[in-house]
Amino acid sequence: MLKLSNQQVIEKIKNGEIDYFGYIVKKYTKQIYNYVFKKIAKREDVEDIVQISFLQLYKAVGRLDEEKPVLPYLYQIVRNEMKMFWRGRKMMLPLDEEIAAEKKQEPLETELIEKQLNVLPKEQKKAVELVSEGYSYKEIAKLLNRPLNTIRTIIHRARLKLKNI
Repeated sequence: MLKLSNQQVIEKIKNGEIDYFGYIVKKYTKQIYNYVFKKIAKREDVEDIVQISFLQLYKAVGRLDEEKPVLPYLYQIVRNEMKMFWRGRKMMLPLDEEIAAEKKQEPLETELIEKQLNVLPKEQKKAVELVSEGYSYKEIAKLLNRPLNTIRTIIHRARLKLKNI
């Protein structure tokens, strides 16, 4: 292939000459591979991320601006792919009902919380208790027959009072 600028290569790819995409792959593979390898040490994962990144670039080639360089687009795609990789590797632990039931607060903590809640006005106390039981603001609004924004204000004020205590 002749020495072509990125602009010319992108134009040719957009015009249907997909063989020119190999030019971009050859030009930037080593650079992208090294960048990913610094962040992720496992060779197979690095190769997968690099390959997926070039595939994503190919899919997005129609939206690329020929006037701008390709490399910043490619780096952004690589960063996004690495984020997806790390999200997929997150450890997820299921919360069993038994574990939640076994976790009990000490009696002193419970007494302290009850004393702090008793300082609040009746409506604020009820709203905070419902939040701690897992009700959504919409559900609390229905239970207390109050508008949603009023419930938000009540809970916000209750939290401020508890924070100051």
